[in-house]
Amino acid sequence: MLSKLSIRNAKRSFKDYAIYLVTVILAFSLIFAFNLISNAKEVLELNQIMENFKYAMYVTSVFIVLVVCFLINYTTKFMFQKRSKEFGTYMLLGIRKKDIIKMFILENIIIGFFALLVSIPVGYLISQIMAVIIINIFEIPHFIKIDFNLISVGLLGIYFVFIYVFVLFLARRRIKKMKICDLLYFDKQNEKYISNKKGFRNIAFILSLVLGIFALILFDKQFMGVGIEPSFLKIMIAVILLIISIYGVTLTLADFLLGFLLKRKKLKYKGNNLFVARTFSSKVKSMSFTVGTISVLIALTLVALNISNLFKGMFLYQIDLASPYDITIELNDVSANKFIGFIEQDYTIDEKLEYSTYEDKNNNVLNNLQDKMWRTKDRVVKLSDYNQLLKMKGSKEITLNDNEYYLNVTKEFKDYLQNNEEIKEITLSNGITLKLKEVASDGYTFSWGAGYGYITVVPDKAAENLDVLSSHLIVNTKEKTTEEFAHKLTEFYNPEVCNENEYGALICYNVANVEVRGENEAINKGFMTITSFVCFYLALIFTAVVGTILAIQALSDSTKYKYRYQVLSKLGVGNTQLYKTVFKQLIIFFILPLFYPIIVSFCTISSLNKLFKIALTSNVTYLGYFFLGLFIFLMIYIIYFLVTYFGFKRNIDKA
Repeated sequence: MLSKLSIRNAKRSFKDYAIYLVTVILAFSLIFAFNLISNAKEVLELNQIMENFKYAMYVTSVFIVLVVCFLINYTTKFMFQKRSKEFGTYMLLGIRKKDIIKMFILENIIIGFFALLVSIPVGYLISQIMAVIIINIFEIPHFIKIDFNLISVGLLGIYFVFIYVFVLFLARRRIKKMKICDLLYFDKQNEKYISNKKGFRNIAFILSLVLGIFALILFDKQFMGVGIEPSFLKIMIAVILLIISIYGVTLTLADFLLGFLLKRKKLKYKGNNLFVARTFSSKVKSMSFTVGTISVLIALTLVALNISNLFKGMFLYQIDLASPYDITIELNDVSANKFIGFIEQDYTIDEKLEYSTYEDKNNNVLNNLQDKMWRTKDRVVKLSDYNQLLKMKGSKEITLNDNEYYLNVTKEFKDYLQNNEEIKEITLSNGITLKLKEVASDGYTFSWGAGYGYITVVPDKAAENLDVLSSHLIVNTKEKTTEEFAHKLTEFYNPEVCNENEYGALICYNVANVEVRGENEAINKGFMTITSFVCFYLALIFTAVVGTILAIQALSDSTKYKYRYQVLSKLGVGNTQLYKTVFKQLIIFFILPLFYPIIVSFCTISSLNKLFKIALTSNVTYLGYFFLGLFIFLMIYIIYFLVTYFGFKRNIDKA
């Protein structure tokens, strides 16, 4: 009998908590999809960096499991609270407590097992979509096959068992402690509120806000610029203080806003504002700590999206910074023809340039960067060679008078040299004096000189009698270069840095003398794939958890307080006005946890930009990334809001 009752109740839960079931299915599907991707041989063999993808996904999945565990535990507790009177009635009818526990556990196992079974085909479909994304990132001409494997199914099964054993153990422990009277009145209990004293709440709000400002300033000071090592301890302290601040502000913000509204009679008695305000206030007070947790999850979601976008922008920029040309080789007294012949075995050469850089022993620029550079000589290049280098990378050529020089530096050095009087006029070691025309940071590439962050461009005649520092070969090919060719070229250049791994693949340690664009693209795309997938994985799960908790809470009110809307209807409030009231009530409920996390995430990405800006296309690129991340989050968040709104309308229409 209890088994039949469990099945009936599970079916009823499918209907009442459909949005929760969908989220659990989505969570398990994503876990399974990422397991499939991270165990796919073709994905892991894309390049040597992708070997780390598997381990990154394992670590992330463990964290995701904990978040899903929180969601399922919260929902299970919520379901139990809503049905506690029913369980109390069962006990009054003589059903033993242990039988009720078995029934409730069986119901949840049925729901969970259903979600698990559905998530396997859905997860496999998602993995195929992810494969298409990876194909586009790596620009692979063929389709990557993601095979269905038992390892991924086994991992999903382990996660499922861990989650439900832990959650149902807590549920069993919770029910076991309760008496009949506790069960009959348990659904009336709410979370403990911080305080009912208005003055205390206002002080707590202000103190929480001040604490948040201090934490953001402390966090910001850890990213003062390149070369300044941030303190991990201070970053962790700032993060902990921010979490406390988010809880404090969220717990007290509703009362702060409500107090503002109630002091203004015109606003207070306008339309249905008073009804909405009171309903909203009672709701927030009944789940204050939950709303605080939701705000923390929203902040983590936005920060994850911001970091994902920052890393993506950095990796794309780094490709051009490190390898604007297809092949770059520092010759070191080796004939360029030797390498040209080797390259022509695999590629068609489109254009090439052999040139030399020279050393200025006076170190006019280096003397102003002594604490930031490990090089010992200024690197000088002729104007004609420099213009040819610019032309080969698609940049505009420059002009110089016979008494001028041009300085191109990386972004982090520009601030130090832009207005430096010491370099306004320099004298080279061959005795020629030149005036500075411009300090630029656009288009600088490390391929002009590995280990340097600047290069001095002088008229061709001014470079006469300077010692040669190094010789270079720059080659652009008609075909795209690859990571495999980079290994072959490195082995050809220096066989000692290459060896075969256990699978027979050639693995080479990177040497500064050889740069191949195909290799840098593969490495950066590998890192970009790992960071993007991890961050979006976290962000999507967090957003789904937040939306589900808010939706469940709101939809439960639509059935619990039907009489409120019946009263409004009897008082003459039409359906249109009633729906507007519901919309206003829900949108305030969904917006409240958003305000502070958005501010926090914007401040954190602004701080991180101090570190990332030297590796992004401009100093304000991060603003686009911030709004992109916010847009992605809001799109998913709005879907949950709309589902909640229409579900709420459907429930009160039945009243």
